[in-house]
Amino acid sequence: MRGTLRHALPMLAAALLAVCTAARAVPDESANPSSTDAILDRADAIKITDFQAFGHLVDDLAKRDAKLASLQHWKLRFLQGWRYTWIGDYENGRKALEEVADNATDSVLRFRATATLINLLGVGHRYQEAFVRLGQLQDLMPSIRDRKARFQGLGEASQLLSSAGQFEQAEAYAREMMDDPPPGQTNCIGAQHLLRAQREANRLKTLDPMYFRAIEVCDATGNDVFADTMRADIAAFQLGQGKAADAVKLLTESRDGLRTLNYPALLTEYDATLAQAYLKLGDLANARRFGLSAVAGSIKGEFTDPLRMGYWVLYEVERRLGNAQAALDYHEKYMQADKAYLNDVSARSLAFQIVDQQVLARKAEVDALNKQNEILRLTGALDRKEVETGRLYIVVLLASLGAIGWLLLWLRRSQLRFMKLARRDGLTGICNREHFVDQAQRVLAYGARSDRGACLILFDLDHFKAVNDTYGHAVGDEVLKRAVDVCRRALHACDVFGRLGGEEFAVLLPDCSPAQARARAEQLRLSIAATSATQARPNLTVTASFGIAGTTHCGFELHRLLVVADAALYRAKRAGRNCVFMGDTGDIPDSPYLTEARG
Repeated sequence: MRGTLRHALPMLAAALLAVCTAARAVPDESANPSSTDAILDRADAIKITDFQAFGHLVDDLAKRDAKLASLQHWKLRFLQGWRYTWIGDYENGRKALEEVADNATDSVLRFRATATLINLLGVGHRYQEAFVRLGQLQDLMPSIRDRKARFQGLGEASQLLSSAGQFEQAEAYAREMMDDPPPGQTNCIGAQHLLRAQREANRLKTLDPMYFRAIEVCDATGNDVFADTMRADIAAFQLGQGKAADAVKLLTESRDGLRTLNYPALLTEYDATLAQAYLKLGDLANARRFGLSAVAGSIKGEFTDPLRMGYWVLYEVERRLGNAQAALDYHEKYMQADKAYLNDVSARSLAFQIVDQQVLARKAEVDALNKQNEILRLTGALDRKEVETGRLYIVVLLASLGAIGWLLLWLRRSQLRFMKLARRDGLTGICNREHFVDQAQRVLAYGARSDRGACLILFDLDHFKAVNDTYGHAVGDEVLKRAVDVCRRALHACDVFGRLGGEEFAVLLPDCSPAQARARAEQLRLSIAATSATQARPNLTVTASFGIAGTTHCGFELHRLLVVADAALYRAKRAGRNCVFMGDTGDIPDSPYLTEARG
């Protein structure tokens, strides 16, 4: 396949030379608009396959911009914006593309510029602006008959919606791409968008053979990036199914080819998945190797999923090797990357909800203005009608305005409800990981200022995976909810209670001594063990193991408390489970983070 491209490039260069020669032979492009159109079309066609020649054509056309017709000018401006974006000059790229999207007379050109803008704004984490542009793209979509432009727009819309958790619409757009690809395209790109949306939505139960056929099509047509992206998603799915060896085999067979594509973002995905797979296989040397590669290859200043998983693997490797200091350092970096990544995920979802609510609010405002205009029209007609009839109209219209006001109030309350949902765990209703971290840090900061101690309790349910495997995930969810209900009844209103993930929970007890924390933990342990796990299965009991850390020995920084409590929890697991262990900073070598706490 790559050999085919190498043989095709000389022909492309020859064709480009012929176009450039023809362009130079014309003294005044304004006298020959068809030649200018041909050069614009040529530049558009080769912008990916021969970027250097594309740049020369754009520069030549820019020198004659003043002589170009209106549509030719906007086509050139679009190509300039695309070129800026490709080389990483996002600010100039955004300005050029916004000019085209907002001012071009051709709807297809506006549509293409808007689609490219969506990609650029998403890369720049300007999610709210990206979703505003997505709304404009969706408004234009019914009128777009150009299949290539529509194909591009569907792809950008599918990716952005999937990143914000809107998986059903993302899948619908991906399937449309697969069902009706334009000339020169296949089902390759649509299949990649569909696979990623299904995997991120946790709707992928088995691997459809269609995806493997799509990879073969991608390889055959030179769409290497999309083929390798599908391999990355399949490997991640295999890893989640416990097939770590299959994931390693799939990724190692294509990794060398991926390196030649110079696509670092996808390479870090490969390396992070390989690091996790080797860790599951017990190959700590390769786990460390690919974990370091995932961290080193991540974009500077960005907190991505491969970066946080790379740090987590490195933490696990060092912990298993007994290198406590290195494990502590990597755990701190993992916590920082994990929080930033979750913040970015929440920002995408919240941006979608905000823009969606703004659209509804704008529609309500338009309805309100229409009603006001109707009031003015009817007021003028009152002179020609009976006073009683006029009053009746006014009452009806005022009632309509009241209904619209109620709708605006409802929309505002909906926005507040969305913000509340973003802070709560969807299954148990307690704080999610991000909100727990924020609340705990505020409580600890207040404790540090007022010299009031606090304690952190980490606990997770023993043998919870066996419950899921034996009775199914529905019973597992009921076990989690009943355990949380038991703990809620035993906790105080000022305690911070959150779910960190899976079956792991954390409780921050303000103004609490280690002895009191141990008694509280024992109370929680006994309450969980004494309560039947589910109503449907009263004989099924579940126990929990607990680890405790206090500010008396660890200081008031949350990450230090988490590390010490996690070590105590690990000792509780090794001691037979269903017990409580106090954290001991003496198990961790001297470090600049613990010097003050020990002194």
